[in-house]
Amino acid sequence: MATSSADFGWPDFDRWQAAFAAARIFPARWEGLHQAPAAHAPEAEAYRLRKLSLLVEWLDMVARRAATHAHFTRQGMRAQVVRQDTRLPCPVCEPFNTREAGPELDTMPPFHPGCRCVLVAIPKEPASRRRKSYKRPRPRIE
Repeated sequence: MATSSADFGWPDFDRWQAAFAAARIFPARWEGLHQAPAAHAPEAEAYRLRKLSLLVEWLDMVARRAATHAHFTRQGMRAQVVRQDTRLPCPVCEPFNTREAGPELDTMPPFHPGCRCVLVAIPKEPASRRRKSYKRPRPRIE
C-alpha cells in the first residue's frame, strides 16, 4: 500500500506544537516532530507517519482516561497523576504530577499528544503502615 507524503490536518497537534516550540521543550514522544519538513522533502513521509502514530496513541489515551478514573472509583480507590519518565518535564503537565485526580477534567493534565502522564491508584494505606505478613510461629518442642 503506497502512502502519500501530504500532511494531514490536526488542529490540536498544531496548537500543541506551537506551545512546545514557544516553551522550547518537547515531550519525549515528539522525536522528529519539532518542525514540519517541506511537503516534498525526503523526511516528509517519516514525519507524517510519526504524526499519525502520535494521533492514534493520543486518541486511545483520551478515550481511556475517563474509563480509567471510573474504574478506580468503582473499586473505592483514589487516583493520582504520575509522569512515566524522568526526562525534562512537560511545562503543561508538571503541575499535575503526583496530584490526586478527580473526575473533573481540570484535575487532570490535558493528556496532550505524546503525553507520558498516567493515572495510578493511590494505595488505601500508606506503604509504611501496611501490615507485614508473618510466618506462623513454630511450635515449641520440649
